[in-house]
Amino acid sequence: QDYYGKELQKSEDLKTNACVTSARHLPKVVREALERVHEEVVARYYGCGLVIPECLASCRILDLGSGSGRDCYLLSQLVGEWGHVTGIDMTKSQVEVAKKHVAYHMDKFGYQKPNVEFLQGYMEKLGDAGLADESYDIVISNCVINLAPDKRAVLQEAYRVLKPGGEMYFSDVYASQRLSETIRKHSVLW
Repeated sequence: QDYYGKELQKSEDLKTNACVTSARHLPKVVREALERVHEEVVARYYGCGLVIPECLASCRILDLGSGSGRDCYLLSQLVGEWGHVTGIDMTKSQVEVAKKHVAYHMDKFGYQKPNVEFLQGYMEKLGDAGLADESYDIVISNCVINLAPDKRAVLQEAYRVLKPGGEMYFSDVYASQRLSETIRKHSVLW
């Protein structure tokens, strides 16, 4: 929480390139949607990929580890005014950045009312944040499941909140071998 909430103020402050991926071609609709996201939200983005499924109109989407809300604001445009996006993050300062720009984005997108909400909480304990069983069509996550100490709980909670037939998409970093004790205890690398 301290690293992502206090130490990092913008993407350029990252002390490792583990969460930086090479640029790939994005569909025009996604590029244009990203261009409409507030610059502070983009600057405070620390993800490692972009998981955007197709056909999102009117969907209910949950973003695990939503940070400053970049992916949520992008998705809010793709689900449209009748869809809904919820972002949850454990880092208070990141959630504050996301919440600060709700009105800006709704005005920019031409929406009458917000179709996004941001909650402070843990992805291993979505029930504690008031997220009900079978309430989302899609769950996404971008470079945060690797940070969770109990990954099984994260996946169980994602499954719990997904509607029957719902889908989960995530982008993350992983190791192809066991991590040394030094790396597991390193405050930046872990």
